[in-house]
Amino acid sequence: MFLLTLLGLFPVYGQQTNTLNPPYAQAALTSNQLIPGEQSYFIVRMQGGDADNRPVPPEVEGASINFVRSVNQVDAQRQITTAFLFRITPVNPGTFTIPPIALRSRGVTYNTPPLEFVVHPLSKLISLPTGIGKHNILAGWFPEKTSLYQGEQCPISLKLYIPQQLPMADNGWGLPDPEKDNCLAWRFSMPKNNSTSQVTIDGTSYQSATFNTTLSGIVPGTATFGPAPLRLIVRQSVIDPLRGSRLINSPVNITLPKISFNILNLPNGAPTHFNGAIGNFTIQAECGQATLKEDEPTEVTLRIQGRGNLEIIQAPKLNDDTWKIIDTSKVTRGEERRFIKGSVIFKQLLRPESANVTSIPAYTLSYFNPTDKAYHTITTPPIPVSIIPSSSSERVTTAIQETTDTPPEEMRDILGFINRPNTETTTHPSALSRWHIIPVLLALLVISVPIRKKIKAARIKHPDTIHQQKAILQLSKESDQRTFYLKAGQFIEQWLLRSPHVQSMSQLQQELQQILNERDNLCFQPGDAPQKPVKAEQKKVILSLLTKCSKLTLCLFFVLTQITSLTADPSRDAWQSGDYEQALQLYQNTYPDPHNTPADILFNIGNCHHRLHQPGLAALAWRRALAIAPSHQQARQNLRYLEIDQNSLVPSYSPWQQHLTQLSPFVYQIIFHISLWIFVLALLTVIILRPRGFKMTLCILVLGIAPITATLGVLAQHWYPDDHLFSPLEKQAVAIVKTHLYQEAHRLEKSPRTIPAASLVQVEAMRGPWTYIHTADEQSGWIPTNDLIRVTPLKLNTAKPNHHDRVSSFTAGVIL
Repeated sequence: MFLLTLLGLFPVYGQQTNTLNPPYAQAALTSNQLIPGEQSYFIVRMQGGDADNRPVPPEVEGASINFVRSVNQVDAQRQITTAFLFRITPVNPGTFTIPPIALRSRGVTYNTPPLEFVVHPLSKLISLPTGIGKHNILAGWFPEKTSLYQGEQCPISLKLYIPQQLPMADNGWGLPDPEKDNCLAWRFSMPKNNSTSQVTIDGTSYQSATFNTTLSGIVPGTATFGPAPLRLIVRQSVIDPLRGSRLINSPVNITLPKISFNILNLPNGAPTHFNGAIGNFTIQAECGQATLKEDEPTEVTLRIQGRGNLEIIQAPKLNDDTWKIIDTSKVTRGEERRFIKGSVIFKQLLRPESANVTSIPAYTLSYFNPTDKAYHTITTPPIPVSIIPSSSSERVTTAIQETTDTPPEEMRDILGFINRPNTETTTHPSALSRWHIIPVLLALLVISVPIRKKIKAARIKHPDTIHQQKAILQLSKESDQRTFYLKAGQFIEQWLLRSPHVQSMSQLQQELQQILNERDNLCFQPGDAPQKPVKAEQKKVILSLLTKCSKLTLCLFFVLTQITSLTADPSRDAWQSGDYEQALQLYQNTYPDPHNTPADILFNIGNCHHRLHQPGLAALAWRRALAIAPSHQQARQNLRYLEIDQNSLVPSYSPWQQHLTQLSPFVYQIIFHISLWIFVLALLTVIILRPRGFKMTLCILVLGIAPITATLGVLAQHWYPDDHLFSPLEKQAVAIVKTHLYQEAHRLEKSPRTIPAASLVQVEAMRGPWTYIHTADEQSGWIPTNDLIRVTPLKLNTAKPNHHDRVSSFTAGVIL
């Protein structure tokens, strides 16, 4: 069982291969940082085969290596693993190398790689008092090196030696929490039970444990790591007067001293493609689909292997621009992120720029090797591909034509492009709420009825008003042209020219002056001109001049609006030609202000993202369209189709709730307010006007129906399927890519939960590159911030209306 435990818990450093056949040899050390007399174990494995003979223990000067035991295993794939366990006991300090060990299987010899370990002198250990008797804990920092280049990763081991008289309690190991200055480091790994060993120092027996982490410098200069407080729980023997000697758990608090590092600046002469990679690496590029259409994307898998700062390394660069990079994502490494040796994988989505390309060009990676202190550039070979040109009919869109009558569960593709989108932005809620003025005026009108009755009895008309009414009446009876213009001019000079309203309107003054000029020409000429009857048309022109001008203005506005709507739309042309990126760029250029993009435009933007195989961004655009126009059925249908296709985590709704989307929440809000106003007006009518007969019956009927319609409006608005019950709009965010949910920020577990693209989450808190969220299925955890985009832009959160005022004018967002 001891050997089986060692086989499963220790990393393997040796020959690696991606297949299980043919067999290969591996070698591993349980600890490569030792002190004289400390025992460690050396494991040799034959993976995928049965060894023909037991290997001979290697000879290392200054260290004793003895064979312990061997065991055979068969895994789930029926692959045989033969393991041999050796015990190593160094005698003198120094750096030692275990030579390759030859293993034979089926007549073939396989050699393990050489392994190196360091034996430190006892002077590097520090004695730390425990506070329990005279027992001290010995501790030592063992970094791989103390001079690092900026960004270089360095493994650090912390060795603790606990006296055997203070055995460790169950789960008694704490974690050091060092202070960090000008450096970054992972949290220490817990010591494994099988990594502890026994050692005798100056006649005292100790139990050793190893903590490991990885450190990197930030800027050139001096970096310090520590001091580091550490809490341990040990078993202490005490004398109980009643029970005698017994063991109790006792805490031991120690503080480890700090260590310093010299952070060096990278030398000059870095290649053009150098992006901060430090170590020694190899790269591979694979394409899963080598035959594709001209407008069809393909995925390239980039694998970087080696030893160095793999966690912060960036994707290799594509050598030319014959391919368009749509998206680049990094595959999470899990627990192996702590290790400086391993591999990192990038997934890159590409699309050819033309049908003339014959291969995906080479990828280039430049890195700095701290061993030889030189820059290196490596490339991958080009990947041959076959491009099938698309016909014009295929490039327009898919042949499937869905309609809004098709349920999302039965759709085979999204709804098509809106050729003539409505470019009217939604009115601000404060402007839409002005309709309340109308019922207020009606209520005041009802209230004013008894007031007007009392005023009417005492009201006396002004003498000027009586004179004006008589003058207009006499003017309308005149049929002679000269008499009509004479009295009309007299009326204008007496009553209109002195009016402040007329004086403030220059156009009206000109029209009145024209009437006066015609009067002068007709009435103040020498001689007696024959009488002519005034034309009825002339009377009509004078009385309705301003009205006709108003109607002409509205007519011209309507014509101009229609002409503007019929102009060419370059975005529509780009969509029909299959150039979705150009259509997307045209929309961004046409609507640079993200807060004034109409819902139809957002719908088309979402369609472009969907055609570019960006489901997260498509869902985000459609959700923003629904935030502006909740009754936008095309956006709602496409969003639901995408969520089903991606298996996204979103709130679920009943079928009867989906019927509520025929109207917007604002309409239900209007229904609620109108019902209340109708109830108030009917109540005032009954109290003040006291109608009789049919009018009283109608008022009573309204008083009974209005509360019902108001209640239905409130319930419809509350249960509206716009996800406000799941999360306030200002906290909603969309996962733009497939990502993972972790229980702790910066502490990645091996099997995190997968969050599909286009999932809706609620944002609760942010901690640097991590965001704490809740999912629609009541899960919570941390997610990388770069994988999320808020539905509502952050700068609009302070002015965002509540659920009962869910009419807004925002579009493009801000990344969290």
